[in-house]
Amino acid sequence: MLLLSPRIVSFGDSKWTNVALVTIDREASRSVIAYTDTGPHPTFVDAPEQVTRIKIVQELASEDLGAPRPGEVGLFELFTSPTSTNRPRTRLAAEACVESVTHEVSLKRGAVRTITLIALSSDGATDPIATEGSD
Repeated sequence: MLLLSPRIVSFGDSKWTNVALVTIDREASRSVIAYTDTGPHPTFVDAPEQVTRIKIVQELASEDLGAPRPGEVGLFELFTSPTSTNRPRTRLAAEACVESVTHEVSLKRGAVRTITLIALSSDGATDPIATEGSD
């Protein structure tokens, strides 16, 4: 999922401004692949364990000493709409843990911070990303 319109997101008590984009990627952390004796191709695949990563790319206008630290847990929340207007808006939220915080500085893009979160499920079976509002 690629979200280009949220300029402000929140994590716990912090508000992160100048957000360039947010991505939500889902991947199998463990795959089960089964084959038969009749050919070289799989006949069954499942992803019983999955991880949902949220990446926030933030443009920095000045130095910032308030970056989150790996291991911090909080409620990640953003509001987005297809046309970057106030309506109709969709709220995405997830309890999440900071996995990494990296910085890049270049003449072309300036200073950019990338924060990677891992979304947490409340019970292991529920989708960790909750959405409300327009679809």
